[in-house]
Formats: sequence, C-alpha cells, structure tokens
Amino acid sequence: MMRILSEYFHWNRSAPLSFQARQRESTLSSRRGRGWYLQWPTIVVFSVVLLLPCFWQREIQAGDLSSHAYNAWLVSLIDQGKAPGLWISSQSNNVLFDIALEWLSVRVGPHFAQKIAVSPCVLIFAWGTILFVFRAGGRSLWFVLPCVAMLSYGFIFHMGFFNFYVSMGMCLWFLAIVWRCTWPVRLAAMPLLLLAWVAHPFPVVWAAGMCAYVALATWMQPRRRLVLLALGLLSLVIANFILDHLYRHSWSLDQIFLSTGTNQVVLFGFKYVPLSAGLLLIWLVSFRSLVKSIGIAQVLVTVPFQLWLLNAAAVTLLPDRVMFPQFGLPFGYVAQRLSLAAAVLMCAMLAPVPIGRIQKAGLTLIAISFFGLLFSDDNRLNKLEDRVVLSVHQLPPSQRVVSSIVSERVGLISQHILDRACIGHCFSYANYEPSSRQFRIRAHPANGIVLDDYREVDAMQNGVYAVQSRDLPLYVVYLCGPDSSSVCTRQLEAGETTGKTDVQPTK
Repeated sequence: MMRILSEYFHWNRSAPLSFQARQRESTLSSRRGRGWYLQWPTIVVFSVVLLLPCFWQREIQAGDLSSHAYNAWLVSLIDQGKAPGLWISSQSNNVLFDIALEWLSVRVGPHFAQKIAVSPCVLIFAWGTILFVFRAGGRSLWFVLPCVAMLSYGFIFHMGFFNFYVSMGMCLWFLAIVWRCTWPVRLAAMPLLLLAWVAHPFPVVWAAGMCAYVALATWMQPRRRLVLLALGLLSLVIANFILDHLYRHSWSLDQIFLSTGTNQVVLFGFKYVPLSAGLLLIWLVSFRSLVKSIGIAQVLVTVPFQLWLLNAAAVTLLPDRVMFPQFGLPFGYVAQRLSLAAAVLMCAMLAPVPIGRIQKAGLTLIAISFFGLLFSDDNRLNKLEDRVVLSVHQLPPSQRVVSSIVSERVGLISQHILDRACIGHCFSYANYEPSSRQFRIRAHPANGIVLDDYREVDAMQNGVYAVQSRDLPLYVVYLCGPDSSSVCTRQLEAGETTGKTDVQPTK
C-alpha cells in the first residue's frame, strides 16, 4: 500500500497528459505544495488526525453501524445454535463490512470491533478520494484535504452505509490507478473492483461507467466530447425510463438540491445548513475562477466537469428509492449515495484552481465548525445511548424489545439506537436487516427473535404496529420525564400500538 501511495502521489511527468491536463498545466499556476505528498510523516499525521472522530467518543454514532454490530452478535448466536429460526444466506455482495465486523467481534468484542472495522474504511475512502482527485484534477492541498475530511464523515458515513462507503473508496482507488494508464494496468487493477463488489455492487457499476467514459473521452478529440456527454445524458434518461416502467419507485424534485454534493455535510439539523451554504459558495467562486482561467468552452470539454455533470444529472433524474423484487424493502438513498460521488467529482474539477487566503480561511473555518458540531452531537447521542443501555439492562435477559425513541435534540430519528444496546442481553425485535433480505441474516416466520416481514418492521418503527399475542412478552423503550430526557421501558399488551408511551413505565 505504501509503495502504491508513493507512486501515485508522485507527479509522473513522463506519462502522457490528456487535453484537460495540458490546459491546466499551461494556464493555471496553482500555488501548490511541491513535494508534501512524498513525505510519509505528512501522510501519517493526516491519517491519524482523520481517525480522531472514530475514537473521540465511547461509541461511533453512525446509524446502521448499531444494526451491523447487533447482527454480528446474532451471527455468533446462530453459529452456536442459540438463535432458532434465523439462518445465514450466501450472497456475493453487501457483506464485506459485516464479515469483517463479525470476525472482529468474536476476537476483540463488539465495542473494539466497531472501531477497528470502521477505521480502515475511513482511510480507504479518504485516501482513495485524494488519489482520485490528484490524478483527475490538481494538487491544491488547502482545497482538497478539508473537503475530503468532511466528506469522509458526511451523510453516508453517519447513515452507517459502510458496505457502500468502503466499496466507493475502493472504486476511487481503482479509478485513480487507471486514470491515465494502459489497458494492461487497468486489467491488473480489476481485483479492486471484485473486492468492492463484495462490499457493495452500486459503486462498482458507477466506477465501470466512469472508466468507460474516461477511456472514450480520452480517445476522442476534445471538441467531440460534447457528443459523448449528450449520449451519456441520454443514457440516464433511458435508465430512468426503464426503472420507471419495471419497478415501483419514488422520486422527488428535491433531489436537484443534492446535485452539488454539499448536502453531505448536513447531518443533524438546520445548524449544518450554513456550513453547506459556505462550502457551496467557495466551490462556486472556484468554478468562476476556472472559467476565467481557461474559458467556458474549454471547461465544457474537460473530463472532470463532464463526469460531475453526468453525476449531477443522475442525482436529479434517477429514482431515490427502487423496489427490486428480491428485496423486502426498497433500495433507498440513491440520490444521496450519488451525491457523494458528485462531491468527489466537484473536488476533482476545482482542485487545480488557485485559492486565495479568504477561501483557505473559509474552508478551514467550515471544517473546524463541522467537526465541532459533530463532536457535540455525537456526545449527545452517546449520552442518550448510555441511558438506553441502562434501561434495557434492567429487564430480564433475552426479552424482545422495540424502540419508539425520537431524538429531536440531535435532529434525527434514532431508529437503531436500541440495536447496539441489546447486544448480549436482549433481542431488538424490529431490527430491519433480516426482513430486508439485503443482508446475510434471514428469518423464518414466528422465530421469536425478530420480525420476518418488513411491513411489520416499518409499522413498529413508526409506532403504529398493533401488538399481537404472538409478540408477547414485548417491551418498548421510549423517552420519558418532564423534558423527555429520561429513558423508560414498559411491557406492552396485546392490541396496544408500539408508539403508545403515555403510561407508567415498568418499575
């Protein structure tokens, strides 16, 4: 890995430059650090700083991570024959992170396993992004590093989509390696895509399309790339038409606001919106400088701009949720996943542009504010999770428990906060993974550990599920007290809804 980093951080003057690269080299005099990327101490220091958010709180707060950790514990029960009605399916994708987490949980325990499993995912994604931006665009240190740091802990990370996240990182490594290389080198890099497929197939499909477009655009004369761009946009329209007619789906006009990728820094409520707006403003200023430097006609035929435009169009045109027949719930957050790619491509497009002191100060302030808010919100979530752990551990072991916790103080619905609290003690009855049929663990009907129908899971999570006699005994965890800052549990009765919490908790 160190050898690969050293080779691709080096500016290889002997490599043939594309039209876009020649334009940038001749017209842009970016004030870049020359040689910092050859200094391994700098790489190590940035990597250490980048990993701090994985360790600055007791638990990593990242949505689905709690569910992944809980299901890793369930796998150990299945292996021991202590989870009748559950079984492990064989599938070729969306499993890499889960397999790693399961292996680590057995050896170091679930707490350390999460930190050990997440840390390399962050490094793979961050350095894959940096390598790709440097190969496709420029080497503006002050522009790239703050943006990459925020994207590494942005929306996708905090949703806990770690199979997708690490797959995207591997695909960015692949694209960085093959950007200006011969076909033998591209073929030699193919194992990266195979490993990425085991993590998640969506980024692999995206990377394959990117690689094909780059190969065609590099082969074509620059003035003819607009034809290729038009064909790319037409293919997205056709893809939208096919999805629209073959599958149930949902689409929203609001997706257009995700096309720049700045939404990735909006995590826990409105307080992050000014950071997103500030980042967008800096990007617009940089884009204006790019247009002034080489002209709008040249910008339109540069490969990074065309790739960003195609990704922005995909964010806007493609459905955000698609119901594939083999799954129990729709494949969702398509626009948000693609917006991460759009943000990376925006960085690649703008990285060659010289940035002034005001822009440097602005990016630094935005990054510091982002991680400051993130530390505060992660701390609040950890305190909330601590109260949930204390509450459920007062129940008898091996009980079925559901959650109706809505944490308005941190601006999100904490649907999975119960999962990690139940590890080793109780069963999260409404955990969504088995019924989704998108992960390794599957459930037979009436297994007594988890619901097997996602429609019932969704109803439970929304507090409208009517408890049936087969579900009993069943406990609910909810916010209580005068200011809704305490966590209580109580036993539900048949006929009650899981969202009914206006009664006395269990003593």
